[in-house]
Amino acid sequence: MNRLHSISTIIFIIALSVYGYMQWQKSNEKIVQIIKPKDEPDFIATALSSSQYDAEGNLTHTIYAERMSHYLTNTETHFQAPKYTLYPKDGSAAWNLSANEGHLGEDNILLLNDRVRLISDDETSFISEIHGKSLNVDLTNNIITSEQTILLKGKDFTMYGSGLHVDINTTKMNLNEHVQTIYKKHAS
Repeated sequence: MNRLHSISTIIFIIALSVYGYMQWQKSNEKIVQIIKPKDEPDFIATALSSSQYDAEGNLTHTIYAERMSHYLTNTETHFQAPKYTLYPKDGSAAWNLSANEGHLGEDNILLLNDRVRLISDDETSFISEIHGKSLNVDLTNNIITSEQTILLKGKDFTMYGSGLHVDINTTKMNLNEHVQTIYKKHAS
C-alpha cells in the first residue's frame, strides 16, 4: 500500500505542477481586445449616389454625397456635401437641396447645415431659390422647415425672414416672420 500511496502522491504532485505551470503561462499572456470606439462609424461610403422609390415605383428622392458615415448603434447617418433632389408626389418639378453637411436620423428627418440651398427645377416658380444656415427635411412627407433666418429669391425680388415651412408636394410656403423684401427695378 505504501508503494501505491507513493505513486499516487507523485502523480498528484506532477498534475498540480502542470496545472500551476499552465496557469502561470496564462497569466503572462497579454490579452489583446479590440474595442471599437462608440463614435466610429460602422461603415463609410464615398461618392455615394442613391435613389429612393415609393411603393408604386415613383421616384421620391435621390441623394449624392461626397462621404457618408453610418452608425448602426443609433441608426444615424452623417453626410459631407450632400445633394438631395426631392420629387413631389404630383409629378411636378423637382427641388434640389445642397449643403456642406447633413445628418439623417432614424425618424427620416434630414438636418442640413452650413450653406444650405434649395433650388426649384421649375423656371416659372414664384420662389426659385431658398438659402439658409440650416433646414430640416421630412423625407417621408416632403416637408421642409427652418427657424433660422432664410433668404428667398424669386424672379423680381429677394426676401428675408425666419420660420419657414414648405410643403414640396403642394408647393405651399409659409414664412412666420418677414424681415425685408427687396424688389428689382425694371428698366422702362
